[in-house]
Amino acid sequence: MALTPCIPWEVVVMPMKPKRRPMPPRPPLTVAQILTWADAHQATAGEWPKTAAGVVLGDPSEKWLQIDMALRLGLRGLPAGDSLASLLERERGVHEVEARPRLTEAKICRWAEAHCRQSGAWPDEKSGPVEAAPGEVWQTLNESLRLGLRGLRGDDSLAQLLGRRLGIRSRTTAAPLSVAQVLSWAMDHESRTGRLPDVWSGPVRAVLGETWQKIDDCLRRGRRGLPGGGSLAQLLAERRPASRRR
Repeated sequence: MALTPCIPWEVVVMPMKPKRRPMPPRPPLTVAQILTWADAHQATAGEWPKTAAGVVLGDPSEKWLQIDMALRLGLRGLPAGDSLASLLERERGVHEVEARPRLTEAKICRWAEAHCRQSGAWPDEKSGPVEAAPGEVWQTLNESLRLGLRGLRGDDSLAQLLGRRLGIRSRTTAAPLSVAQVLSWAMDHESRTGRLPDVWSGPVRAVLGETWQKIDDCLRRGRRGLPGGGSLAQLLAERRPASRRR
């Protein structure tokens, strides 16, 4: 009987990928420490901190939004059921430091539509200040949707809201594309801007995370279900409805 030749172990042993180190846990918080940071913020900025105040002046690794969440949820050694506003009112006599108006889904959607008209892309939690609503931040709106604050129902997110109310899909993974879908997006772009998109046209308005440059690359390389060997310009020149060609 013929014996199967042995394969040197160097060939079959694959190098092990280094394990990712887990993120170190956040250090515990105390009410006294939070009040010290709040006092320093008031002395420097002339007003008491709010959840939208950004980083903590006394410790740039901390954010007031994170501290508020820790107070509400009982994280990092703090008791649950509190908030930054309640703490400052109780310990410093600061009334209605977070006198934020109630939110509605319709209002957030209007702000999102204004953001898209101005920037050409739909907002996400990293989009910074809400241009249509001074004092609001997309991250805090997302947290309000998630936790059910300011009159919202909770267990929600900005991406889910835009998908449910406006039909905007969030691309956490690269879903398959079709020529018909690309053409539909291109016609929508032309109806809004007066010109067909090219690789420099930025985000695709209908889909979070999709850009015309990515679509052009897929057409060139034959990825995500699209035919390869072409380009966005070539597709639009060949497949655009004849009635809309100039």
